[in-house]
Amino acid sequence: MSEHTLAAAHFADTRLLVDEALRRFEGGAQTVILDGLDEDRYHEAAFPLAQAGYRCVNGTPAHRFVRLAHDKQHIVATATNDNFHFLQPVMRLMREQGHLVSEVSSVDLNAQTLIGVLKHCDVAWFEWGDGMVVPASKLPKYCRMVCRIHGYELFQPHFLQANWQNIDEVVVVSEAMKARFIALLGDKLPAMLRITVLGNLTDHQPLARVTPHRNRFHLACVARFSPPKNLHLLLPLMQALVKRDKRYKIFIAGRVEDERMYYSFCQLVESYGLQKHVVYCGTLPGHEMAKWYQDKSCLVSVSYHETQGMGIFEAMLAGLKPVAFNAAGGLHEYLPEQYRVSDIDEAVASITADNAAPEHYAREGEVLLRQAQLRSLYPRLWQREEKDARLFSILIPTWNRERYVLPAVCSALTQRDPHFEVVVVDDGSTDSSLTLLDGLNDPRLRVIRKAHTNAPDTRNRAIAEAKGDYVVWLDSDDLLHANALSHYRTLLTRFSQVDVISCGLEKHGADKQFYSLVNHPPARRLHQVIHGNFISNPGSCVRRSLYARVGGYNPAFVRAHDYEFWSRAVGEAQVMFSACCNVSYRLHDGNLTGVGKQVDLSWEYRIFTALVERYTPQALLPAHSPKAREAFIAARREQLYSQCEVDNLFIVIDAINPPLQHLTSQLALLARQKDRQFHLLIVADKPLPFLGQPVLIAERISPQAIAAYIAQKLPGQFCRSYLLQNAAFTGDATQAVSQLKKSMLGEADVPSLFRRLTA
Repeated sequence: MSEHTLAAAHFADTRLLVDEALRRFEGGAQTVILDGLDEDRYHEAAFPLAQAGYRCVNGTPAHRFVRLAHDKQHIVATATNDNFHFLQPVMRLMREQGHLVSEVSSVDLNAQTLIGVLKHCDVAWFEWGDGMVVPASKLPKYCRMVCRIHGYELFQPHFLQANWQNIDEVVVVSEAMKARFIALLGDKLPAMLRITVLGNLTDHQPLARVTPHRNRFHLACVARFSPPKNLHLLLPLMQALVKRDKRYKIFIAGRVEDERMYYSFCQLVESYGLQKHVVYCGTLPGHEMAKWYQDKSCLVSVSYHETQGMGIFEAMLAGLKPVAFNAAGGLHEYLPEQYRVSDIDEAVASITADNAAPEHYAREGEVLLRQAQLRSLYPRLWQREEKDARLFSILIPTWNRERYVLPAVCSALTQRDPHFEVVVVDDGSTDSSLTLLDGLNDPRLRVIRKAHTNAPDTRNRAIAEAKGDYVVWLDSDDLLHANALSHYRTLLTRFSQVDVISCGLEKHGADKQFYSLVNHPPARRLHQVIHGNFISNPGSCVRRSLYARVGGYNPAFVRAHDYEFWSRAVGEAQVMFSACCNVSYRLHDGNLTGVGKQVDLSWEYRIFTALVERYTPQALLPAHSPKAREAFIAARREQLYSQCEVDNLFIVIDAINPPLQHLTSQLALLARQKDRQFHLLIVADKPLPFLGQPVLIAERISPQAIAAYIAQKLPGQFCRSYLLQNAAFTGDATQAVSQLKKSMLGEADVPSLFRRLTA
């Protein structure tokens, strides 16, 4: 395989790196590795490469790109102990459909390399329920995850260590195993986990030319030496058959897993005098099995647990009559009653009876295995929702984000779902944000320019511009994972009533942190909103008509406008949560809200006040008694009020320009205030030692200088500052500060005496 590596550090311009990668592909390279890309440069490179038909299939330790058609998928497959035997027919079907299937060995696979694979595939398939599905399910979720359980895993504790909340679908081969899986998980069974019963696909076909004359005394048994296969039961069966006719022989093919079992079996064969009638053939390669079956007439199964019994059916396809002891696990769901026995006498009677022609069993085995039907059912496990062509609108409001907007828009345009548009609404940027987007030639992208207002108003404009049935929010400093829309489409197809989907988030950069990694099915969640904002706005998927029903974003809420909208929407909307990490969330100084950042929590207080006015206490707190509701609302109000920090108030007096008598009158006004919980700051162009008050020396009133002064005086606290003006005040002048604090909570207008400076 031709593989070329390009070091990103050698290309100052990402476009030059992409051009060189495309030249390498055109020159015959099958794989191009881009080494040293950070998250932003990766998205800037991935978009033009995707337009040219190339996709990243692994991101660790470097980004590996290969050719892959837009309508095809990258499917990653792992298997316990790298045992891909039963998965081979499934992978062959995937490849026949044109999908790229990567078999990932579990040897030396760590969390970092596993994430590098899972982040860059559409579907991850885990064969067996006790292998890589356990560690993978505990990692952040980026793709659809399917696990096929064969049966034995459900009798060992290891599979219970998996986080089944992160698995989309479990495939079992029998209803019996489905019932056991559900029973074992009990109340830990995820509400959103889909459990599907599907028989195994097999490469075995009915023999085109079945040997017509079989040795009726030669029997086959295909089983490994392990306890569930119960091979010791063959010995009394052979004793009974040999009593009928000494020509009976049984040939056993299979590996030895339990040495003690094999040892005791051999000893008993000798003790029973069956050395000439029991032949162990060892482990045979698959391509030799057809020849091995040719001189045998019956397949004997003595297992006490069989989910489907593929060995039985593969023997039928070779023309052998099955004689199987009844077994738990689901065998009765596949093998007709006439081929199942309950004791030695029934087994002897079946083996010694006149048998049909080998062709009969081969044809019946083909019918019972239902391979044609299964080949039509299996693709649903990995295919995208093709019947649902509803449009998504990815909405990106932006303002002066030249450092981040290009990778954000590129991440939106590289969605693997085919039905979407990207709408960027610029709120009057004065930097080069829009110039950076001019080079993106994609008909799905629309850029809307508007005069500068604020964030909620810009979001409302984006909603007005959207054409999709659902909108997906992407802040212009964040990144959208390529599987986001595919994941949402799958959820919306399954849960058509949902109005809002909230997703998981990961912190942008090398120091990864994760938020909102939870799964909850659609429900009315009004009872949660009084405790605070519980819906993540970045990456959220919202039914567009919901905005028409409950109204858009309130332009007065320059902060927490998303929470204010959710507080109205949850009264009507069906809200669900997905743990899928659809957004890489960037923390920086320009965030309106950020982890560890001091913010104005008075907006939450206003939302709470509106909540208790809009909804009844019973609707907000249905599980509480009337007395408990009253107590909770009072305590919550007090808690939020304390968090508003209205007493962290700096009143600023301008002592630079006004005459001295104005300063004296302003100080006198503040001295008469009934609420004295505030800080006084005088700004002057020279020292004023006679005042005995804090003085900030400055040439002019500068909000930035005042903010720096306050941060030094009260580090780590949220503070507000207002300039005291020489203006008329109607009302009780001694209540001016009290009214100012009420205005901070939305309970009054800002008094004319004050003009806001900071925060």
